[in-house]
Amino acid sequence: MSDPVKVSRRTLITVGGAGLATALAGAGGTAEATGVGVGGAAGVGGAAAVGGSGAAGAVVPKPGSGGIPPGPSTYGWDPADLLDFDPATHPWGRHLRCLVPLAPRIAPFAPTQAHPDLDPGVRLSTLSLDDAGTVYEGRNQPIGLEGHTYTQRFWPYIDVWGTWHGQVLPSVPSDVVANPSAPGRTYGVIDIPNPGWTEAAHKNGVKTIGGWFWPRSGVDFGEFLVQAADGSFPVGDKLIEIRRYFGFDGLFINQEATITAAQAATLRDLFLYIKAHDPGFYLQYYDADLPNGDLDYQNTLNAKNVPWIGAVDSIFINYGWPYVDPDLSGSAKTAADAGFDPRAVAFAGVEHQQGGFNPEECFTDYAYPGHPGPVSVGLFVEDQYWATAANSGATTTPEGRAKYRDLEQRFWSGPTGNPATSGRLEPRKPPYRTDVLNYKKWDGIAHGIVERSPYGALPIVTTFNVGAGSSFYLDGKQVRDGGWDNQGCADRSLTWQYWTDGVTVTLDESTAYEGAHSLALSGTGVLHLFKTDLTQGAATEVRIVAQGLSSLELGVTRRTKPGNIEWTRLTAARRSAGWTEYRGRIPRAGDRIARISLRTSGSGHLGKVFLADTRTADVAPGRPRSFTVADAGPGAGTTRHLTFAWRLQPDAAAYDVLQNGRWLGRVHRDVFFAESVDLTNGRTFELVPIGANSNRGPSLGTTL
Repeated sequence: MSDPVKVSRRTLITVGGAGLATALAGAGGTAEATGVGVGGAAGVGGAAAVGGSGAAGAVVPKPGSGGIPPGPSTYGWDPADLLDFDPATHPWGRHLRCLVPLAPRIAPFAPTQAHPDLDPGVRLSTLSLDDAGTVYEGRNQPIGLEGHTYTQRFWPYIDVWGTWHGQVLPSVPSDVVANPSAPGRTYGVIDIPNPGWTEAAHKNGVKTIGGWFWPRSGVDFGEFLVQAADGSFPVGDKLIEIRRYFGFDGLFINQEATITAAQAATLRDLFLYIKAHDPGFYLQYYDADLPNGDLDYQNTLNAKNVPWIGAVDSIFINYGWPYVDPDLSGSAKTAADAGFDPRAVAFAGVEHQQGGFNPEECFTDYAYPGHPGPVSVGLFVEDQYWATAANSGATTTPEGRAKYRDLEQRFWSGPTGNPATSGRLEPRKPPYRTDVLNYKKWDGIAHGIVERSPYGALPIVTTFNVGAGSSFYLDGKQVRDGGWDNQGCADRSLTWQYWTDGVTVTLDESTAYEGAHSLALSGTGVLHLFKTDLTQGAATEVRIVAQGLSSLELGVTRRTKPGNIEWTRLTAARRSAGWTEYRGRIPRAGDRIARISLRTSGSGHLGKVFLADTRTADVAPGRPRSFTVADAGPGAGTTRHLTFAWRLQPDAAAYDVLQNGRWLGRVHRDVFFAESVDLTNGRTFELVPIGANSNRGPSLGTTL
């Protein structure tokens, strides 16, 4: 496991590598390895790219580089870029900030878990492709026009989310960024996470971490370790500054080349410096280069790497652990003997990029209902199936996206798609990393990780917005007919997708009440929606928007009676654009609400779920102030790019920007970049504030 194979991880992503590429087929192109490669079958490495279609909106977009996307995009950082960073001069700084705070999560409550006997102490981190499906790879785009781009909707199982791909330095010319085989297409060492993904993660209580990829060409490792006469680390100070400015939570340290023992000691001092000056800075270290600078994967937590805990928060254990520490008890004992919680500091890696649903490592052999896991789990590129499918054009149609959303559900919830019945349906046996889309061999993440929840207070609102789509609806009326992607505007996730009894549920983009999706329901039964810990200050107002269903009841499970659901029948209140709003009221009670469920019959669609304190259910934000628009240059064809700015208001959680009633986008910031706007549709624009309860306030207009 320790012999480095000189092939880039991004190369494996785009040309397919083994496993998933064989299953999905269609990946093509060539790639240039830009970093030291994987550690045996398991190490995590550099970033390169296959050339994609070269333009957003192509019929068959391919993951890879379409060049530099229009408008705001992130890029790679080397030490010089870090030291030069100034928010006042960053060209798109305000557009790349996450202003959404990290939401607190409620305490575990076993009776309302999908598996009541599953240990909540086991945690999950993941390194994912937040650009899976997009043509832009060299520079990352938080908001775009690619409705086929992957977005995450299973946040309740994730504790720490990390971005996985490199990004080209800002000094690289645009024509070189657009050509993956061009010389001088140099990637940065530091990669901040996509701010839209950070927004979505924070809504759900998930930390996000960027990437530290080394080696990179042209970078002397000593540049990171320069220490001033006063003992400070200039690079450390800048890392803290960009973390705080852009609003993410830390870094994944991916060291895949030998450094000297002296450099290793100074690197540890750098990490200690960062933690001392910014305790909230989360650092996860890949199992390499410990302790003396040698590239030496330990494949376990042992005396060599455990001394680094404290300087870093956790260690991502290399994938060779099944052959070194087969039941992970050795790693757990090492951590405990050193005074640490093993589930907080040790994450056993599972390689999904090549292994898919049949990885060589099987964490749920050691963490499953009734059996507490010894350490936690770290997933590597669990969304590879989407990237490879997109590479063949399979996600460009609604049917294709539905297929891979279903596959996503089975990855997280188990082979039945229901987390309460997770667990493999076929035995696992060698050879592994074959038959990689056979989800029947896979237990599901829900079989080893307890679902978490940020739903500790009202209001609770969802329209099942997953942050991407081929259209957009408001109040049941279509206000956009083109693709879009913005993970940051996704709703908080449902706690379970889908914990059901007697009813069939699928995510459906054929119709929506708000956003681009609804839930298609059929049958008679129960759908559990939210794990909660709610204290009612007054009665709770319930409003459900649906179509085609013959009955709707809202159920609450209270903490002192977890085996009982109190049902309230909802009645039709108003109809609009083919949708019916049903209303009801949950009387105030002293016993806290631990779960929200829905009982339905018939076949139809669920468009919105709304719960709020009756005293604030109808409160709306006030009118915005200082709304401006500016021309930002030519877009596709005869269109123009536009930038918008306004003043944030304390009573608004988000803002919609519209052009004569046509939806352009939704953000949580005070700025918005609209790509390729057709001005023949009008030069008048509206800014609509949206409250935390989803109520829309009066708009403010502006004219270009």
